Amino acid sequence: MKSDDYKDKDGFLFEIQKIALEIEVLIDKYDVRDDVMSLMIIGLVSEFPEGSQLKAIYGYNLNNREELDELFNFAQDAYVDDEEPDIDDLINGLGISLN
Repeated sequence: MKSDDYKDKDGFLFEIQKIALEIEVLIDKYDVRDDVMSLMIIGLVSEFPEGSQLKAIYGYNLNNREELDELFNFAQDAYVDDEEPDIDDLINGLGISLN
């Protein structure tokens, strides 16, 4: 990896950090801090001979562990694994419609 690549990645993370701060300002502007549940993690993975390194910007607005668990469960349920078979592909050509 060239040193210019690191500069580009650092610039990207710096801009992400600025956006995260803008989100915090919006939360306060609309006085919804007590109503907002948020969890943000944006990072870049770099591969090295000795292993991987994650440089990340993160932030959260949670009142307790239950809210963290709720957001985590939501993310798990919303995640679509590209490796799982698509039901449309399984029934394709059988004349069955799920619409």
